Order: sequence, then C-alpha cells, then structure tokens
Amino acid sequence: MLAGIIIWTENLIEMSEFYSLILDVNPNNTNKSHVSFHFNDLKLIIGTHDKVEGKAKDKYRKMINFSVEDIQKSYQKLLSLNVKIIKSPYKENWGGYICTFEDYDENIIQFIQSA
Repeated sequence: MLAGIIIWTENLIEMSEFYSLILDVNPNNTNKSHVSFHFNDLKLIIGTHDKVEGKAKDKYRKMINFSVEDIQKSYQKLLSLNVKIIKSPYKENWGGYICTFEDYDENIIQFIQSA
C-alpha cells in the first residue's frame, strides 16, 4: 500500500507554497527541512536533500495525480496563479477529465476529475 510521496527540492518555501495554493490545504507539519501534507493515511512531503540541485531533469518519468471535483474550476485557479499548463483539461475515453501542468521545480502534475 502506498504510504506517501516525497518530492525533493532546493526550493522548499516555493514548493510548499505552490502545493498549499493549488491543493487549497495547509501543511500538517513544517520544519526547516521539510513540509508534509496529510491526506488520511497518505502523506505528501516536500523536503530538501543535499543531492538535489535545480529543476526536474527527467520530468516525464513520473507524474503525480490529484483528484479534483471540478476540473474547470481547478484549471482556472492554475491560470490565475500563472502555473505552466502542459495540457488544458480534456476528456479521456473512460469519461473523466485530466489537466496536466508543472510545479515550481517543473515536475509534472495532473488534476483528474472522475467520470
């Protein structure tokens, strides 16, 4: 069972603020080396790591998906925050919608609205 996701960065403040804004949540834990967001048993942790430098270098290797109730509303919020959009909301064959964008470190993130 998946327990959490860690995103390493040298931009802790910018990344934690980014995720707070796009997910409309406050961190559950904050210290000088990491910030964590708790979603029931799953944790999203943004942390610093001495072996991580710069932006994501192989950003298409992984994508983090977040479920949203209203993809258009979430998309408009991303636009208002000047987030780099990779693909505007579109309908998938299974009936749901996906919107793809980049976080502050250029990791690829998706919002998904179920059918």
